[in-house]
Amino acid sequence: MNVPKTESKLTAAHLEALHELAVAIASETDVDTITNLILNETTRLTGAEHGSILLSKSGVEEERFTTLVRSGEKAEERLIRKMCMMVAGWVLKHREPLLEANLSEDSRFSGLKILDLPVRSLLAVPIQTRGEVVGVLVLHNGPDQAPFKESDLHLANIIASQCGPVLENARLLHQLREENRRLKQEVERKYAFEGILGRSPAMAKVFKLLEKVIPTDARVLIQGESGTGKELVARAIHYNGPRKQKRFVAVDCGALPETLLESELFGHVRGAFTGATESKKGLFHVADGGTIFLDEINNTTPALQAKLLRVIQEGEIRPVGSTQTVKVDVRVLAASSRDLAKAVEEGAFRQDLFYRLKVVTIKLPPLRERSEDILLLAEHFLKEFAETHGKNLRGFTREAAKLLRRYHWPGNVRELENVVESCVVLAEPNKQLIDADLFEEELYSVSPQSAQMSLENLPLDEAVEHLERRMVSAALRKTGGNRTRAAQLLGLSRRGLLNKIERYGLERPEEAAPVD
Repeated sequence: MNVPKTESKLTAAHLEALHELAVAIASETDVDTITNLILNETTRLTGAEHGSILLSKSGVEEERFTTLVRSGEKAEERLIRKMCMMVAGWVLKHREPLLEANLSEDSRFSGLKILDLPVRSLLAVPIQTRGEVVGVLVLHNGPDQAPFKESDLHLANIIASQCGPVLENARLLHQLREENRRLKQEVERKYAFEGILGRSPAMAKVFKLLEKVIPTDARVLIQGESGTGKELVARAIHYNGPRKQKRFVAVDCGALPETLLESELFGHVRGAFTGATESKKGLFHVADGGTIFLDEINNTTPALQAKLLRVIQEGEIRPVGSTQTVKVDVRVLAASSRDLAKAVEEGAFRQDLFYRLKVVTIKLPPLRERSEDILLLAEHFLKEFAETHGKNLRGFTREAAKLLRRYHWPGNVRELENVVESCVVLAEPNKQLIDADLFEEELYSVSPQSAQMSLENLPLDEAVEHLERRMVSAALRKTGGNRTRAAQLLGLSRRGLLNKIERYGLERPEEAAPVD
């Protein structure tokens, strides 16, 4: 680095201040605290009106700067920031300090004249460590203040040399802490293999497949209706597999249009499209070394499918607007709520990508086909939400449990989870069991498509009760709640009907039948 000739004589007060600053920043690990200490002392020693420290961000094609701390007046902050960014860019490019007594006469920054900034004198020095510029210290004075001198530049250079390693170490420590915090949060979410609940034969097949694919690096295609837990299975594969120490990145391919999804997956360079004001890493790059989960991959377009195929085949991505490729090592897990084999037959999905994705296929059964698991899952959710909402609930009444087993659950496990949480929220504080009257109306109905299947899964006495309940409920609806007429339709006495209404809990307060 070429440093202009500066005055090297420092007063005893300067030396003492520099020593105190070195001791102070050496004992700190927080980036913001360190930058505050540096700026407070630098602006005091140089008499600067305004100071900024701009730390460069690593891992992008072009160095960018973020102003972390400012000291001085807040007026015209946006314009001041723009000036600091331009000056910092010049210092980074030339890797040398800058001292300007009259900024308006400097041809290197002629573009700043149109901003009409209240700035006259300026100095900027690079903050370096291990031969790399990690930031820039910028100081400036207004037209009513004395310009900076060579001695001010000399002081700023000394301070920058002191703070470079400390700032870089603090930043690396901050990144490490954030990464550890993120990993801890992920682990605490308990996406473990044993966290997937089920004792039905259908789920036994899923568990057997998981035991085989988890230790490998094979691609897995997870198929199942919405709400069956496809992402839960994907997370279980990752967090119990060989890549569990790296990132798990989930992408909903149906949530974004093709242009935005491509940028999200592969990244883009600055200026690649309108609004791309800075370069951005794609999620494949973020997941490097870990796992990427492409949910609802059936919603991708043929053009994007071709690019996904290239990533899987070549192990490299090309950011939008870039001519350079980036190597990535990512385990790909994909999911679809649509039968992809049928989509291939219909020409809606690429056959070559389909076979690349389905090294192993896991089919998750809908909840209506695993009725043995309904109460197991409901009790699990009940325990979880009771703790969350501070309730003392410990189970379901017999009638509530029957309703849970009989319902066809078009929304699958996700719907069951929401129903249980709703019941927990609505339950009285002194209740220990969830009553059937807390359920929404939908749970009292059974779809024609699933009625026969539901009855086949029930014992004879429960199947009879189920049909009886449906007939009584239908008769009451047909007669507008008139019990006498409903009893006549069913061939029952009025007392017999009232007994069944009470037994099945058909007269809830919010929909009581009219007295006749």
